[in-house]
Amino acid sequence: MSEMDVNDKGRRSASSADVAALAGVSRATVSRCFTDGTSVKGDTRQRVLAAARTLGYEPNLLARMLNKQESNIVAVLTSDFANPFQPALMEALTSGMRAEQLTPLLLKGTSPMESADELIQLALSYRVAAIVVTVLNASQRMIERCFEAHVPLIFLNRVAEDTPATSVCLNSRSGARRVAEIFVESGTTRIGMISGNTGSWTNSMRRGGFRERLDELGHDLLGHIQGDFSYQSGHKAALQLMADFPRLDAIYACNDAMAFGAMDAIRFVRGARVPDDISVVGFDDVPVAAWGAYRLTTIHQPVAQMVEQTIQILKRPDRGLGLSEQVFLYDGHLVQRDTTRPVTLREGESDETTDPAKTDAR
Repeated sequence: MSEMDVNDKGRRSASSADVAALAGVSRATVSRCFTDGTSVKGDTRQRVLAAARTLGYEPNLLARMLNKQESNIVAVLTSDFANPFQPALMEALTSGMRAEQLTPLLLKGTSPMESADELIQLALSYRVAAIVVTVLNASQRMIERCFEAHVPLIFLNRVAEDTPATSVCLNSRSGARRVAEIFVESGTTRIGMISGNTGSWTNSMRRGGFRERLDELGHDLLGHIQGDFSYQSGHKAALQLMADFPRLDAIYACNDAMAFGAMDAIRFVRGARVPDDISVVGFDDVPVAAWGAYRLTTIHQPVAQMVEQTIQILKRPDRGLGLSEQVFLYDGHLVQRDTTRPVTLREGESDETTDPAKTDAR
């Protein structure tokens, strides 16, 4: 009885040597048959592939990459899938990577506020070609360690300031400034804000830009409650704002998930109307924002452009090492729907308002 005949529990995997022996070729020929772009005679290739199917052989791509000191595996570090923006971003990023023959290794944290350091260390142990980080923070030392190991680090949808990492993100500050203008232009003056996690670069930009522009326009922020970018925190914060400020007429939520929570609190707990009684604006333009239950006015993130830029960086021969410290900043744009009173749009902004007679979302 050969080793190949051992029962399933103890059976070893078929090797390239097994395939070579069954097909009557060399191991080098087997390797060429499973390598894109190599030349092998048609009948030889068919014989090798038939032998591989018979033995259940699959080439060990990881071992092959390690032997060549090359890898197309890119670690993607993320968290916070309760926020609908994050799954949408991951779908676009991983699909785009696969289209370019890059293999994503998804490593998920348990909380958006945790450090990415342990996940980065794990990614480095897999000898990945590059690391893309979304949501999570990382220490200066761990970022530097990546570059010492010649593994480029890209922060997507946020900026890692004063580090050698490359950043690809939205200009959240300018988007938040536009939200302030929307409220003022639509005639709302008693405005509350629901911000996200303290210490987050994204939150800092979205909160700071809004308050900055509101002040420039001569308006005060009536109230501010910190959430955590979740639907639940938006719901709770909106109820608190309405209790503290009975004449509140607008809420800015620093992401769409919190805006959805705020809308449901306004409509289904307080029995008020959106936007007749209270206007609501979110940020991100996740797919749910266009659904009939919400029809949320929000700032659109150019996810396709940001993902394309990230992939172009990863396709470079150096995977982006030569772009250290560079920041690729993209502008978002207003998508006007049914949760605010209409304002005059600027070039590049979108009007997706519906006929009031057909709207059942208020």
